[in-house]
Amino acid sequence: MISFSSDLSNWAVVGFKDDTGIGRMTRDIQQVLGVGHHIVAPSERMEGYPLEGTHELLLSDSLDADKLKEFLSGLKGIICLERLHWRSDLIPVAKSLGIKVVCVPMWEWFRGTDEDWKDADLFLCPNLKAVEVLRSYGFDNTMHVPWPLDLEALPSREVSGVARTFIHNAGLVDHDDRKGTSCVVKAFSKVRNPDICLIIRMQQESPLPIKDHRIDLRIGNLDNPAELYTEGDVAIQPSRMEGLGFMVLEPVCCGMPVITTDAAPMNEYVHQPELLAHPTLIRKKSFAYKAASIPHAYLTPPKVSSLAKRINWCSHNDLSQISKQNRDWALSRHCSQNIRLSWENTLSKL
Repeated sequence: MISFSSDLSNWAVVGFKDDTGIGRMTRDIQQVLGVGHHIVAPSERMEGYPLEGTHELLLSDSLDADKLKEFLSGLKGIICLERLHWRSDLIPVAKSLGIKVVCVPMWEWFRGTDEDWKDADLFLCPNLKAVEVLRSYGFDNTMHVPWPLDLEALPSREVSGVARTFIHNAGLVDHDDRKGTSCVVKAFSKVRNPDICLIIRMQQESPLPIKDHRIDLRIGNLDNPAELYTEGDVAIQPSRMEGLGFMVLEPVCCGMPVITTDAAPMNEYVHQPELLAHPTLIRKKSFAYKAASIPHAYLTPPKVSSLAKRINWCSHNDLSQISKQNRDWALSRHCSQNIRLSWENTLSKL
């Protein structure tokens, strides 16, 4: 954990305390920015971690309203991840106490016609795709800030030579197969190179027909998520859709070459054209589009043939320069001091 004196120690973050994407975002907010309090939303897709200390509060349905008000009293602001109204009285109580409300939106779940979004004093977007979507709905109180990724928690990699071991992190495979796991399996099987292998990691078992003996399927959570990037030469993360895009951003910041889809926000992190797979011309409606009537929530699947070409290219070309470019970019863009200063300056204006 990074240690420093922060102006955000009297702020709180609202999010899960688990190993989901939002859970990891919550940890970044606390550890890199020094946000001192955590309003813990009950986990929805996996078991959460227990609370520790008086700086954490479980936002359960049975929480007494007076205890919520007592916890919020004295705070300067709250940072809500993905949603504003985790509980119906959270924002009204915060507003009554003069607490500033900041939201980090995930564009694929942002239904801009909802009146509740007007309760946010500021939206902080982790990528330009989110900025574009929110401003299309008329939200001018929107700013782009680099995500406070904890570089010190990630391994520093120096990849050289041609790729022999590829990795793919599927996470929790959802309705849309958003990480493109099925595409990865199909594309890898098209590359007729007996000297390469692919490691696929899933948090929970999901149906995935694998007939290629070069593919090693591993199921379960790692105690330390950073271990995802300690092996392998190239990460294959051709996401169909990303809100923030941890599985693309993190290996890039480690210094690994990353193959992904040439679509936003994935291509905001990968800058080498040799590693960007062409998307299909046909957009597909996502689960968010169907279930929540969010009209901009389209999936952008990669072309399997284009993905296979990128895998093959990495198995025949020296990756030293790409590895160095990625690590240098990470140290420049995600330096903890710069990130912290950017967030503190932005939030201080509230």
